[in-house]
Amino acid sequence: MINMQKSIKTPVLFLVFNRPEKTKLSFDAIRNARPRKLYIAADAPRDSKPDDEMLCRKVREIVLNIDWECETHYLFHQNNLGCSLSGKTAWDWFFSQEEEMIFIEDDAVPSVSFFSFCQELLEKYRNDKRIAYIGGVNYGLKYGNASYFFSFEPSATYSMATWKRVYDLYEYNMESFDSIKNTVEFRSTFISNFAYKYWTQKMQSYVDSIHHGKRLNTYDIQMIYLVHKYKMVSIYPNINMVSNIGLDYNGANNNINPNSSFAKKYSNRPKFELSTLIYPKEVLVDKNFEKKMFIQRSLYDHPLRMKFFYYLYPTIRPIIRLVFNLLHIRLNKQNT
Repeated sequence: MINMQKSIKTPVLFLVFNRPEKTKLSFDAIRNARPRKLYIAADAPRDSKPDDEMLCRKVREIVLNIDWECETHYLFHQNNLGCSLSGKTAWDWFFSQEEEMIFIEDDAVPSVSFFSFCQELLEKYRNDKRIAYIGGVNYGLKYGNASYFFSFEPSATYSMATWKRVYDLYEYNMESFDSIKNTVEFRSTFISNFAYKYWTQKMQSYVDSIHHGKRLNTYDIQMIYLVHKYKMVSIYPNINMVSNIGLDYNGANNNINPNSSFAKKYSNRPKFELSTLIYPKEVLVDKNFEKKMFIQRSLYDHPLRMKFFYYLYPTIRPIIRLVFNLLHIRLNKQNT
């Protein structure tokens, strides 16, 4: 049992862009934790969005206001890189100087104990190559009597911690995907054949987008790939320690109605403080519990709907295409 009231010596990386109201809430949470070392990376305004210049300026003014004893480093881009490349560039910059990282995006509001939680576990599992990421988000599932559990479901990108040893394995372009996607070892890391099909289709879409010159705007599908390629697990707390405030029309990767059932379920969730840290006895992924995690984290509790779109539809797609082709031929004959 570990007391969580500790000075935060682990360097923190804060990724921001053009959302001053959200940035202030996230930055206030960082200020409450008072880390001794803080890296801040800010993307530049987009030429196609006139409001960006003012919004980005306001964001940079917020993060320049450091009112506690802290070593600060800034990466303010002059040209817009986009969400995907700006995230990857920030990680490159950070890990060129540091070995361990607590990472916060501008739409995450962590509790104070989230930082102590990450710091403690970064130290405990520093040399344990079975562990990839430490997360702060919990959407309601709890396992065991310890403060946290292990899962192949990667922790939420917007608030997590990891090591340089893991980032050294990170493949932004997923160059090795085609050579290992059909191997027995890779398939064995998924909880079911459906889970394997679900995620490899998403991974394939990302790889295809690169080949077509229209890269999908993401840097976290690569994290999921890394976890399965190297058979690594993530750490999940048994309480929620981070609130997502970015599920609305202004996200870099989403355009979600804040009044939708999805946003109401997953945004602005209550966060809690962890007063003591209790370690599990072993690094273990419970297969039965992992099925529940997959349904919740990957399928967002919509298994039947997602099974159709990601499993049944690809199977029957050739039949649907054939029917449409036959109908097209028939209509052309009638018109002639």
